[in-house]
Amino acid sequence: MTVKKIITTVACFLPAMLLIMGLAINTAKADWILDMENSSLSFGSIKKNSIGESNGFYRLEGRITAEGDITLLIDLTSVETWVDIRNARMKEFFFETKNFPLAELRGKIDMAQFEKLEIGGQKSVETSFDLDLHGFQQTFDAQLVVLRLSDKTAVVIPGEIIFLDAGEFNLLPGLERLKKLANLPSISSSVPIIFRLSFNQTP
Repeated sequence: MTVKKIITTVACFLPAMLLIMGLAINTAKADWILDMENSSLSFGSIKKNSIGESNGFYRLEGRITAEGDITLLIDLTSVETWVDIRNARMKEFFFETKNFPLAELRGKIDMAQFEKLEIGGQKSVETSFDLDLHGFQQTFDAQLVVLRLSDKTAVVIPGEIIFLDAGEFNLLPGLERLKKLANLPSISSSVPIIFRLSFNQTP
């Protein structure tokens, strides 16, 4: 092949190559959006020292940017305890959703460590989060496990049980109110959290 033909061939394929490279770069920099239908966030409550109950929220919004900034919004009015009157009491007396309808979680992870994560693979990561809840903010550390389900889908689960202290968010008065309304001797202020957050990468 002559030099002229080589140059002509490269010239023909160069635009296509640049287009493919551009698409790859844009995909790598795309954000990851929470898929609520395939996600869940639950918390436990323990009353009378030994009776455990599972509760949750059914409205969440989340995003992980290409730079690794994490945001999760929790609609506290969507709390679900599986008992209507208890739902109403949680909103009015515990979370006080008229004044504090949302909780917001913010954090950051290094996205570079996930770029080569193969489909079906998983990776553990430790990071810190800021949680705004009931007008108070607390920072806590968490171990997460990221599961790569496909090129465009990843799931984040806790690597260990996460506990929150209701007292750190000024929720103890509301907890006492719930205890009196339900005529209970005790409700634990230590709250275990578990979640399964599914994210899809956007174009």
